[in-house]
Amino acid sequence: MKRIRYLLAVVLTFALPAHAAGTSSEKAMTLALTSSAFAAGGEIPSKYTCEGLDISPELSWLGTPAAARSLVLIVDDPDAPDPAAPKTIWVHWLLYNIPPDVHTLSEAVTHAHLPHGTQEGLNDWKRTGYGGPVHRLVGTGTFTSFTRWTSS
Repeated sequence: MKRIRYLLAVVLTFALPAHAAGTSSEKAMTLALTSSAFAAGGEIPSKYTCEGLDISPELSWLGTPAAARSLVLIVDDPDAPDPAAPKTIWVHWLLYNIPPDVHTLSEAVTHAHLPHGTQEGLNDWKRTGYGGPVHRLVGTGTFTSFTRWTSS
């Protein structure tokens, strides 16, 4: 089954001391990333693919830590180009410096309408902006949410 990953990372204003990492007193941080366009594990509608309208889906998240300085969004495809014969991880969208008080990106968001200060990195088409998966290869493609915490 084809999976498109949406990774949302948070850049914190502090680094955990080495002795604190992995201790039982360390609190788990949870960041929930969802989309109103499709459910986690659900099929990705064709309008979000490069063979459809090739627009970004609406994304929302909760649980940004108070100490966050910014967020990073990475939309990638871990088994491109074809789940039956994966060869690479394909990056569909890269956003960084998303302000920590932002909790949503609207559907079909363009560079001009990104939250103030948000920057775009190059995707694997060597351009900025969202680029959807190939629908004929997605088949029963799914939305899989992953979160990763980083500290600085």
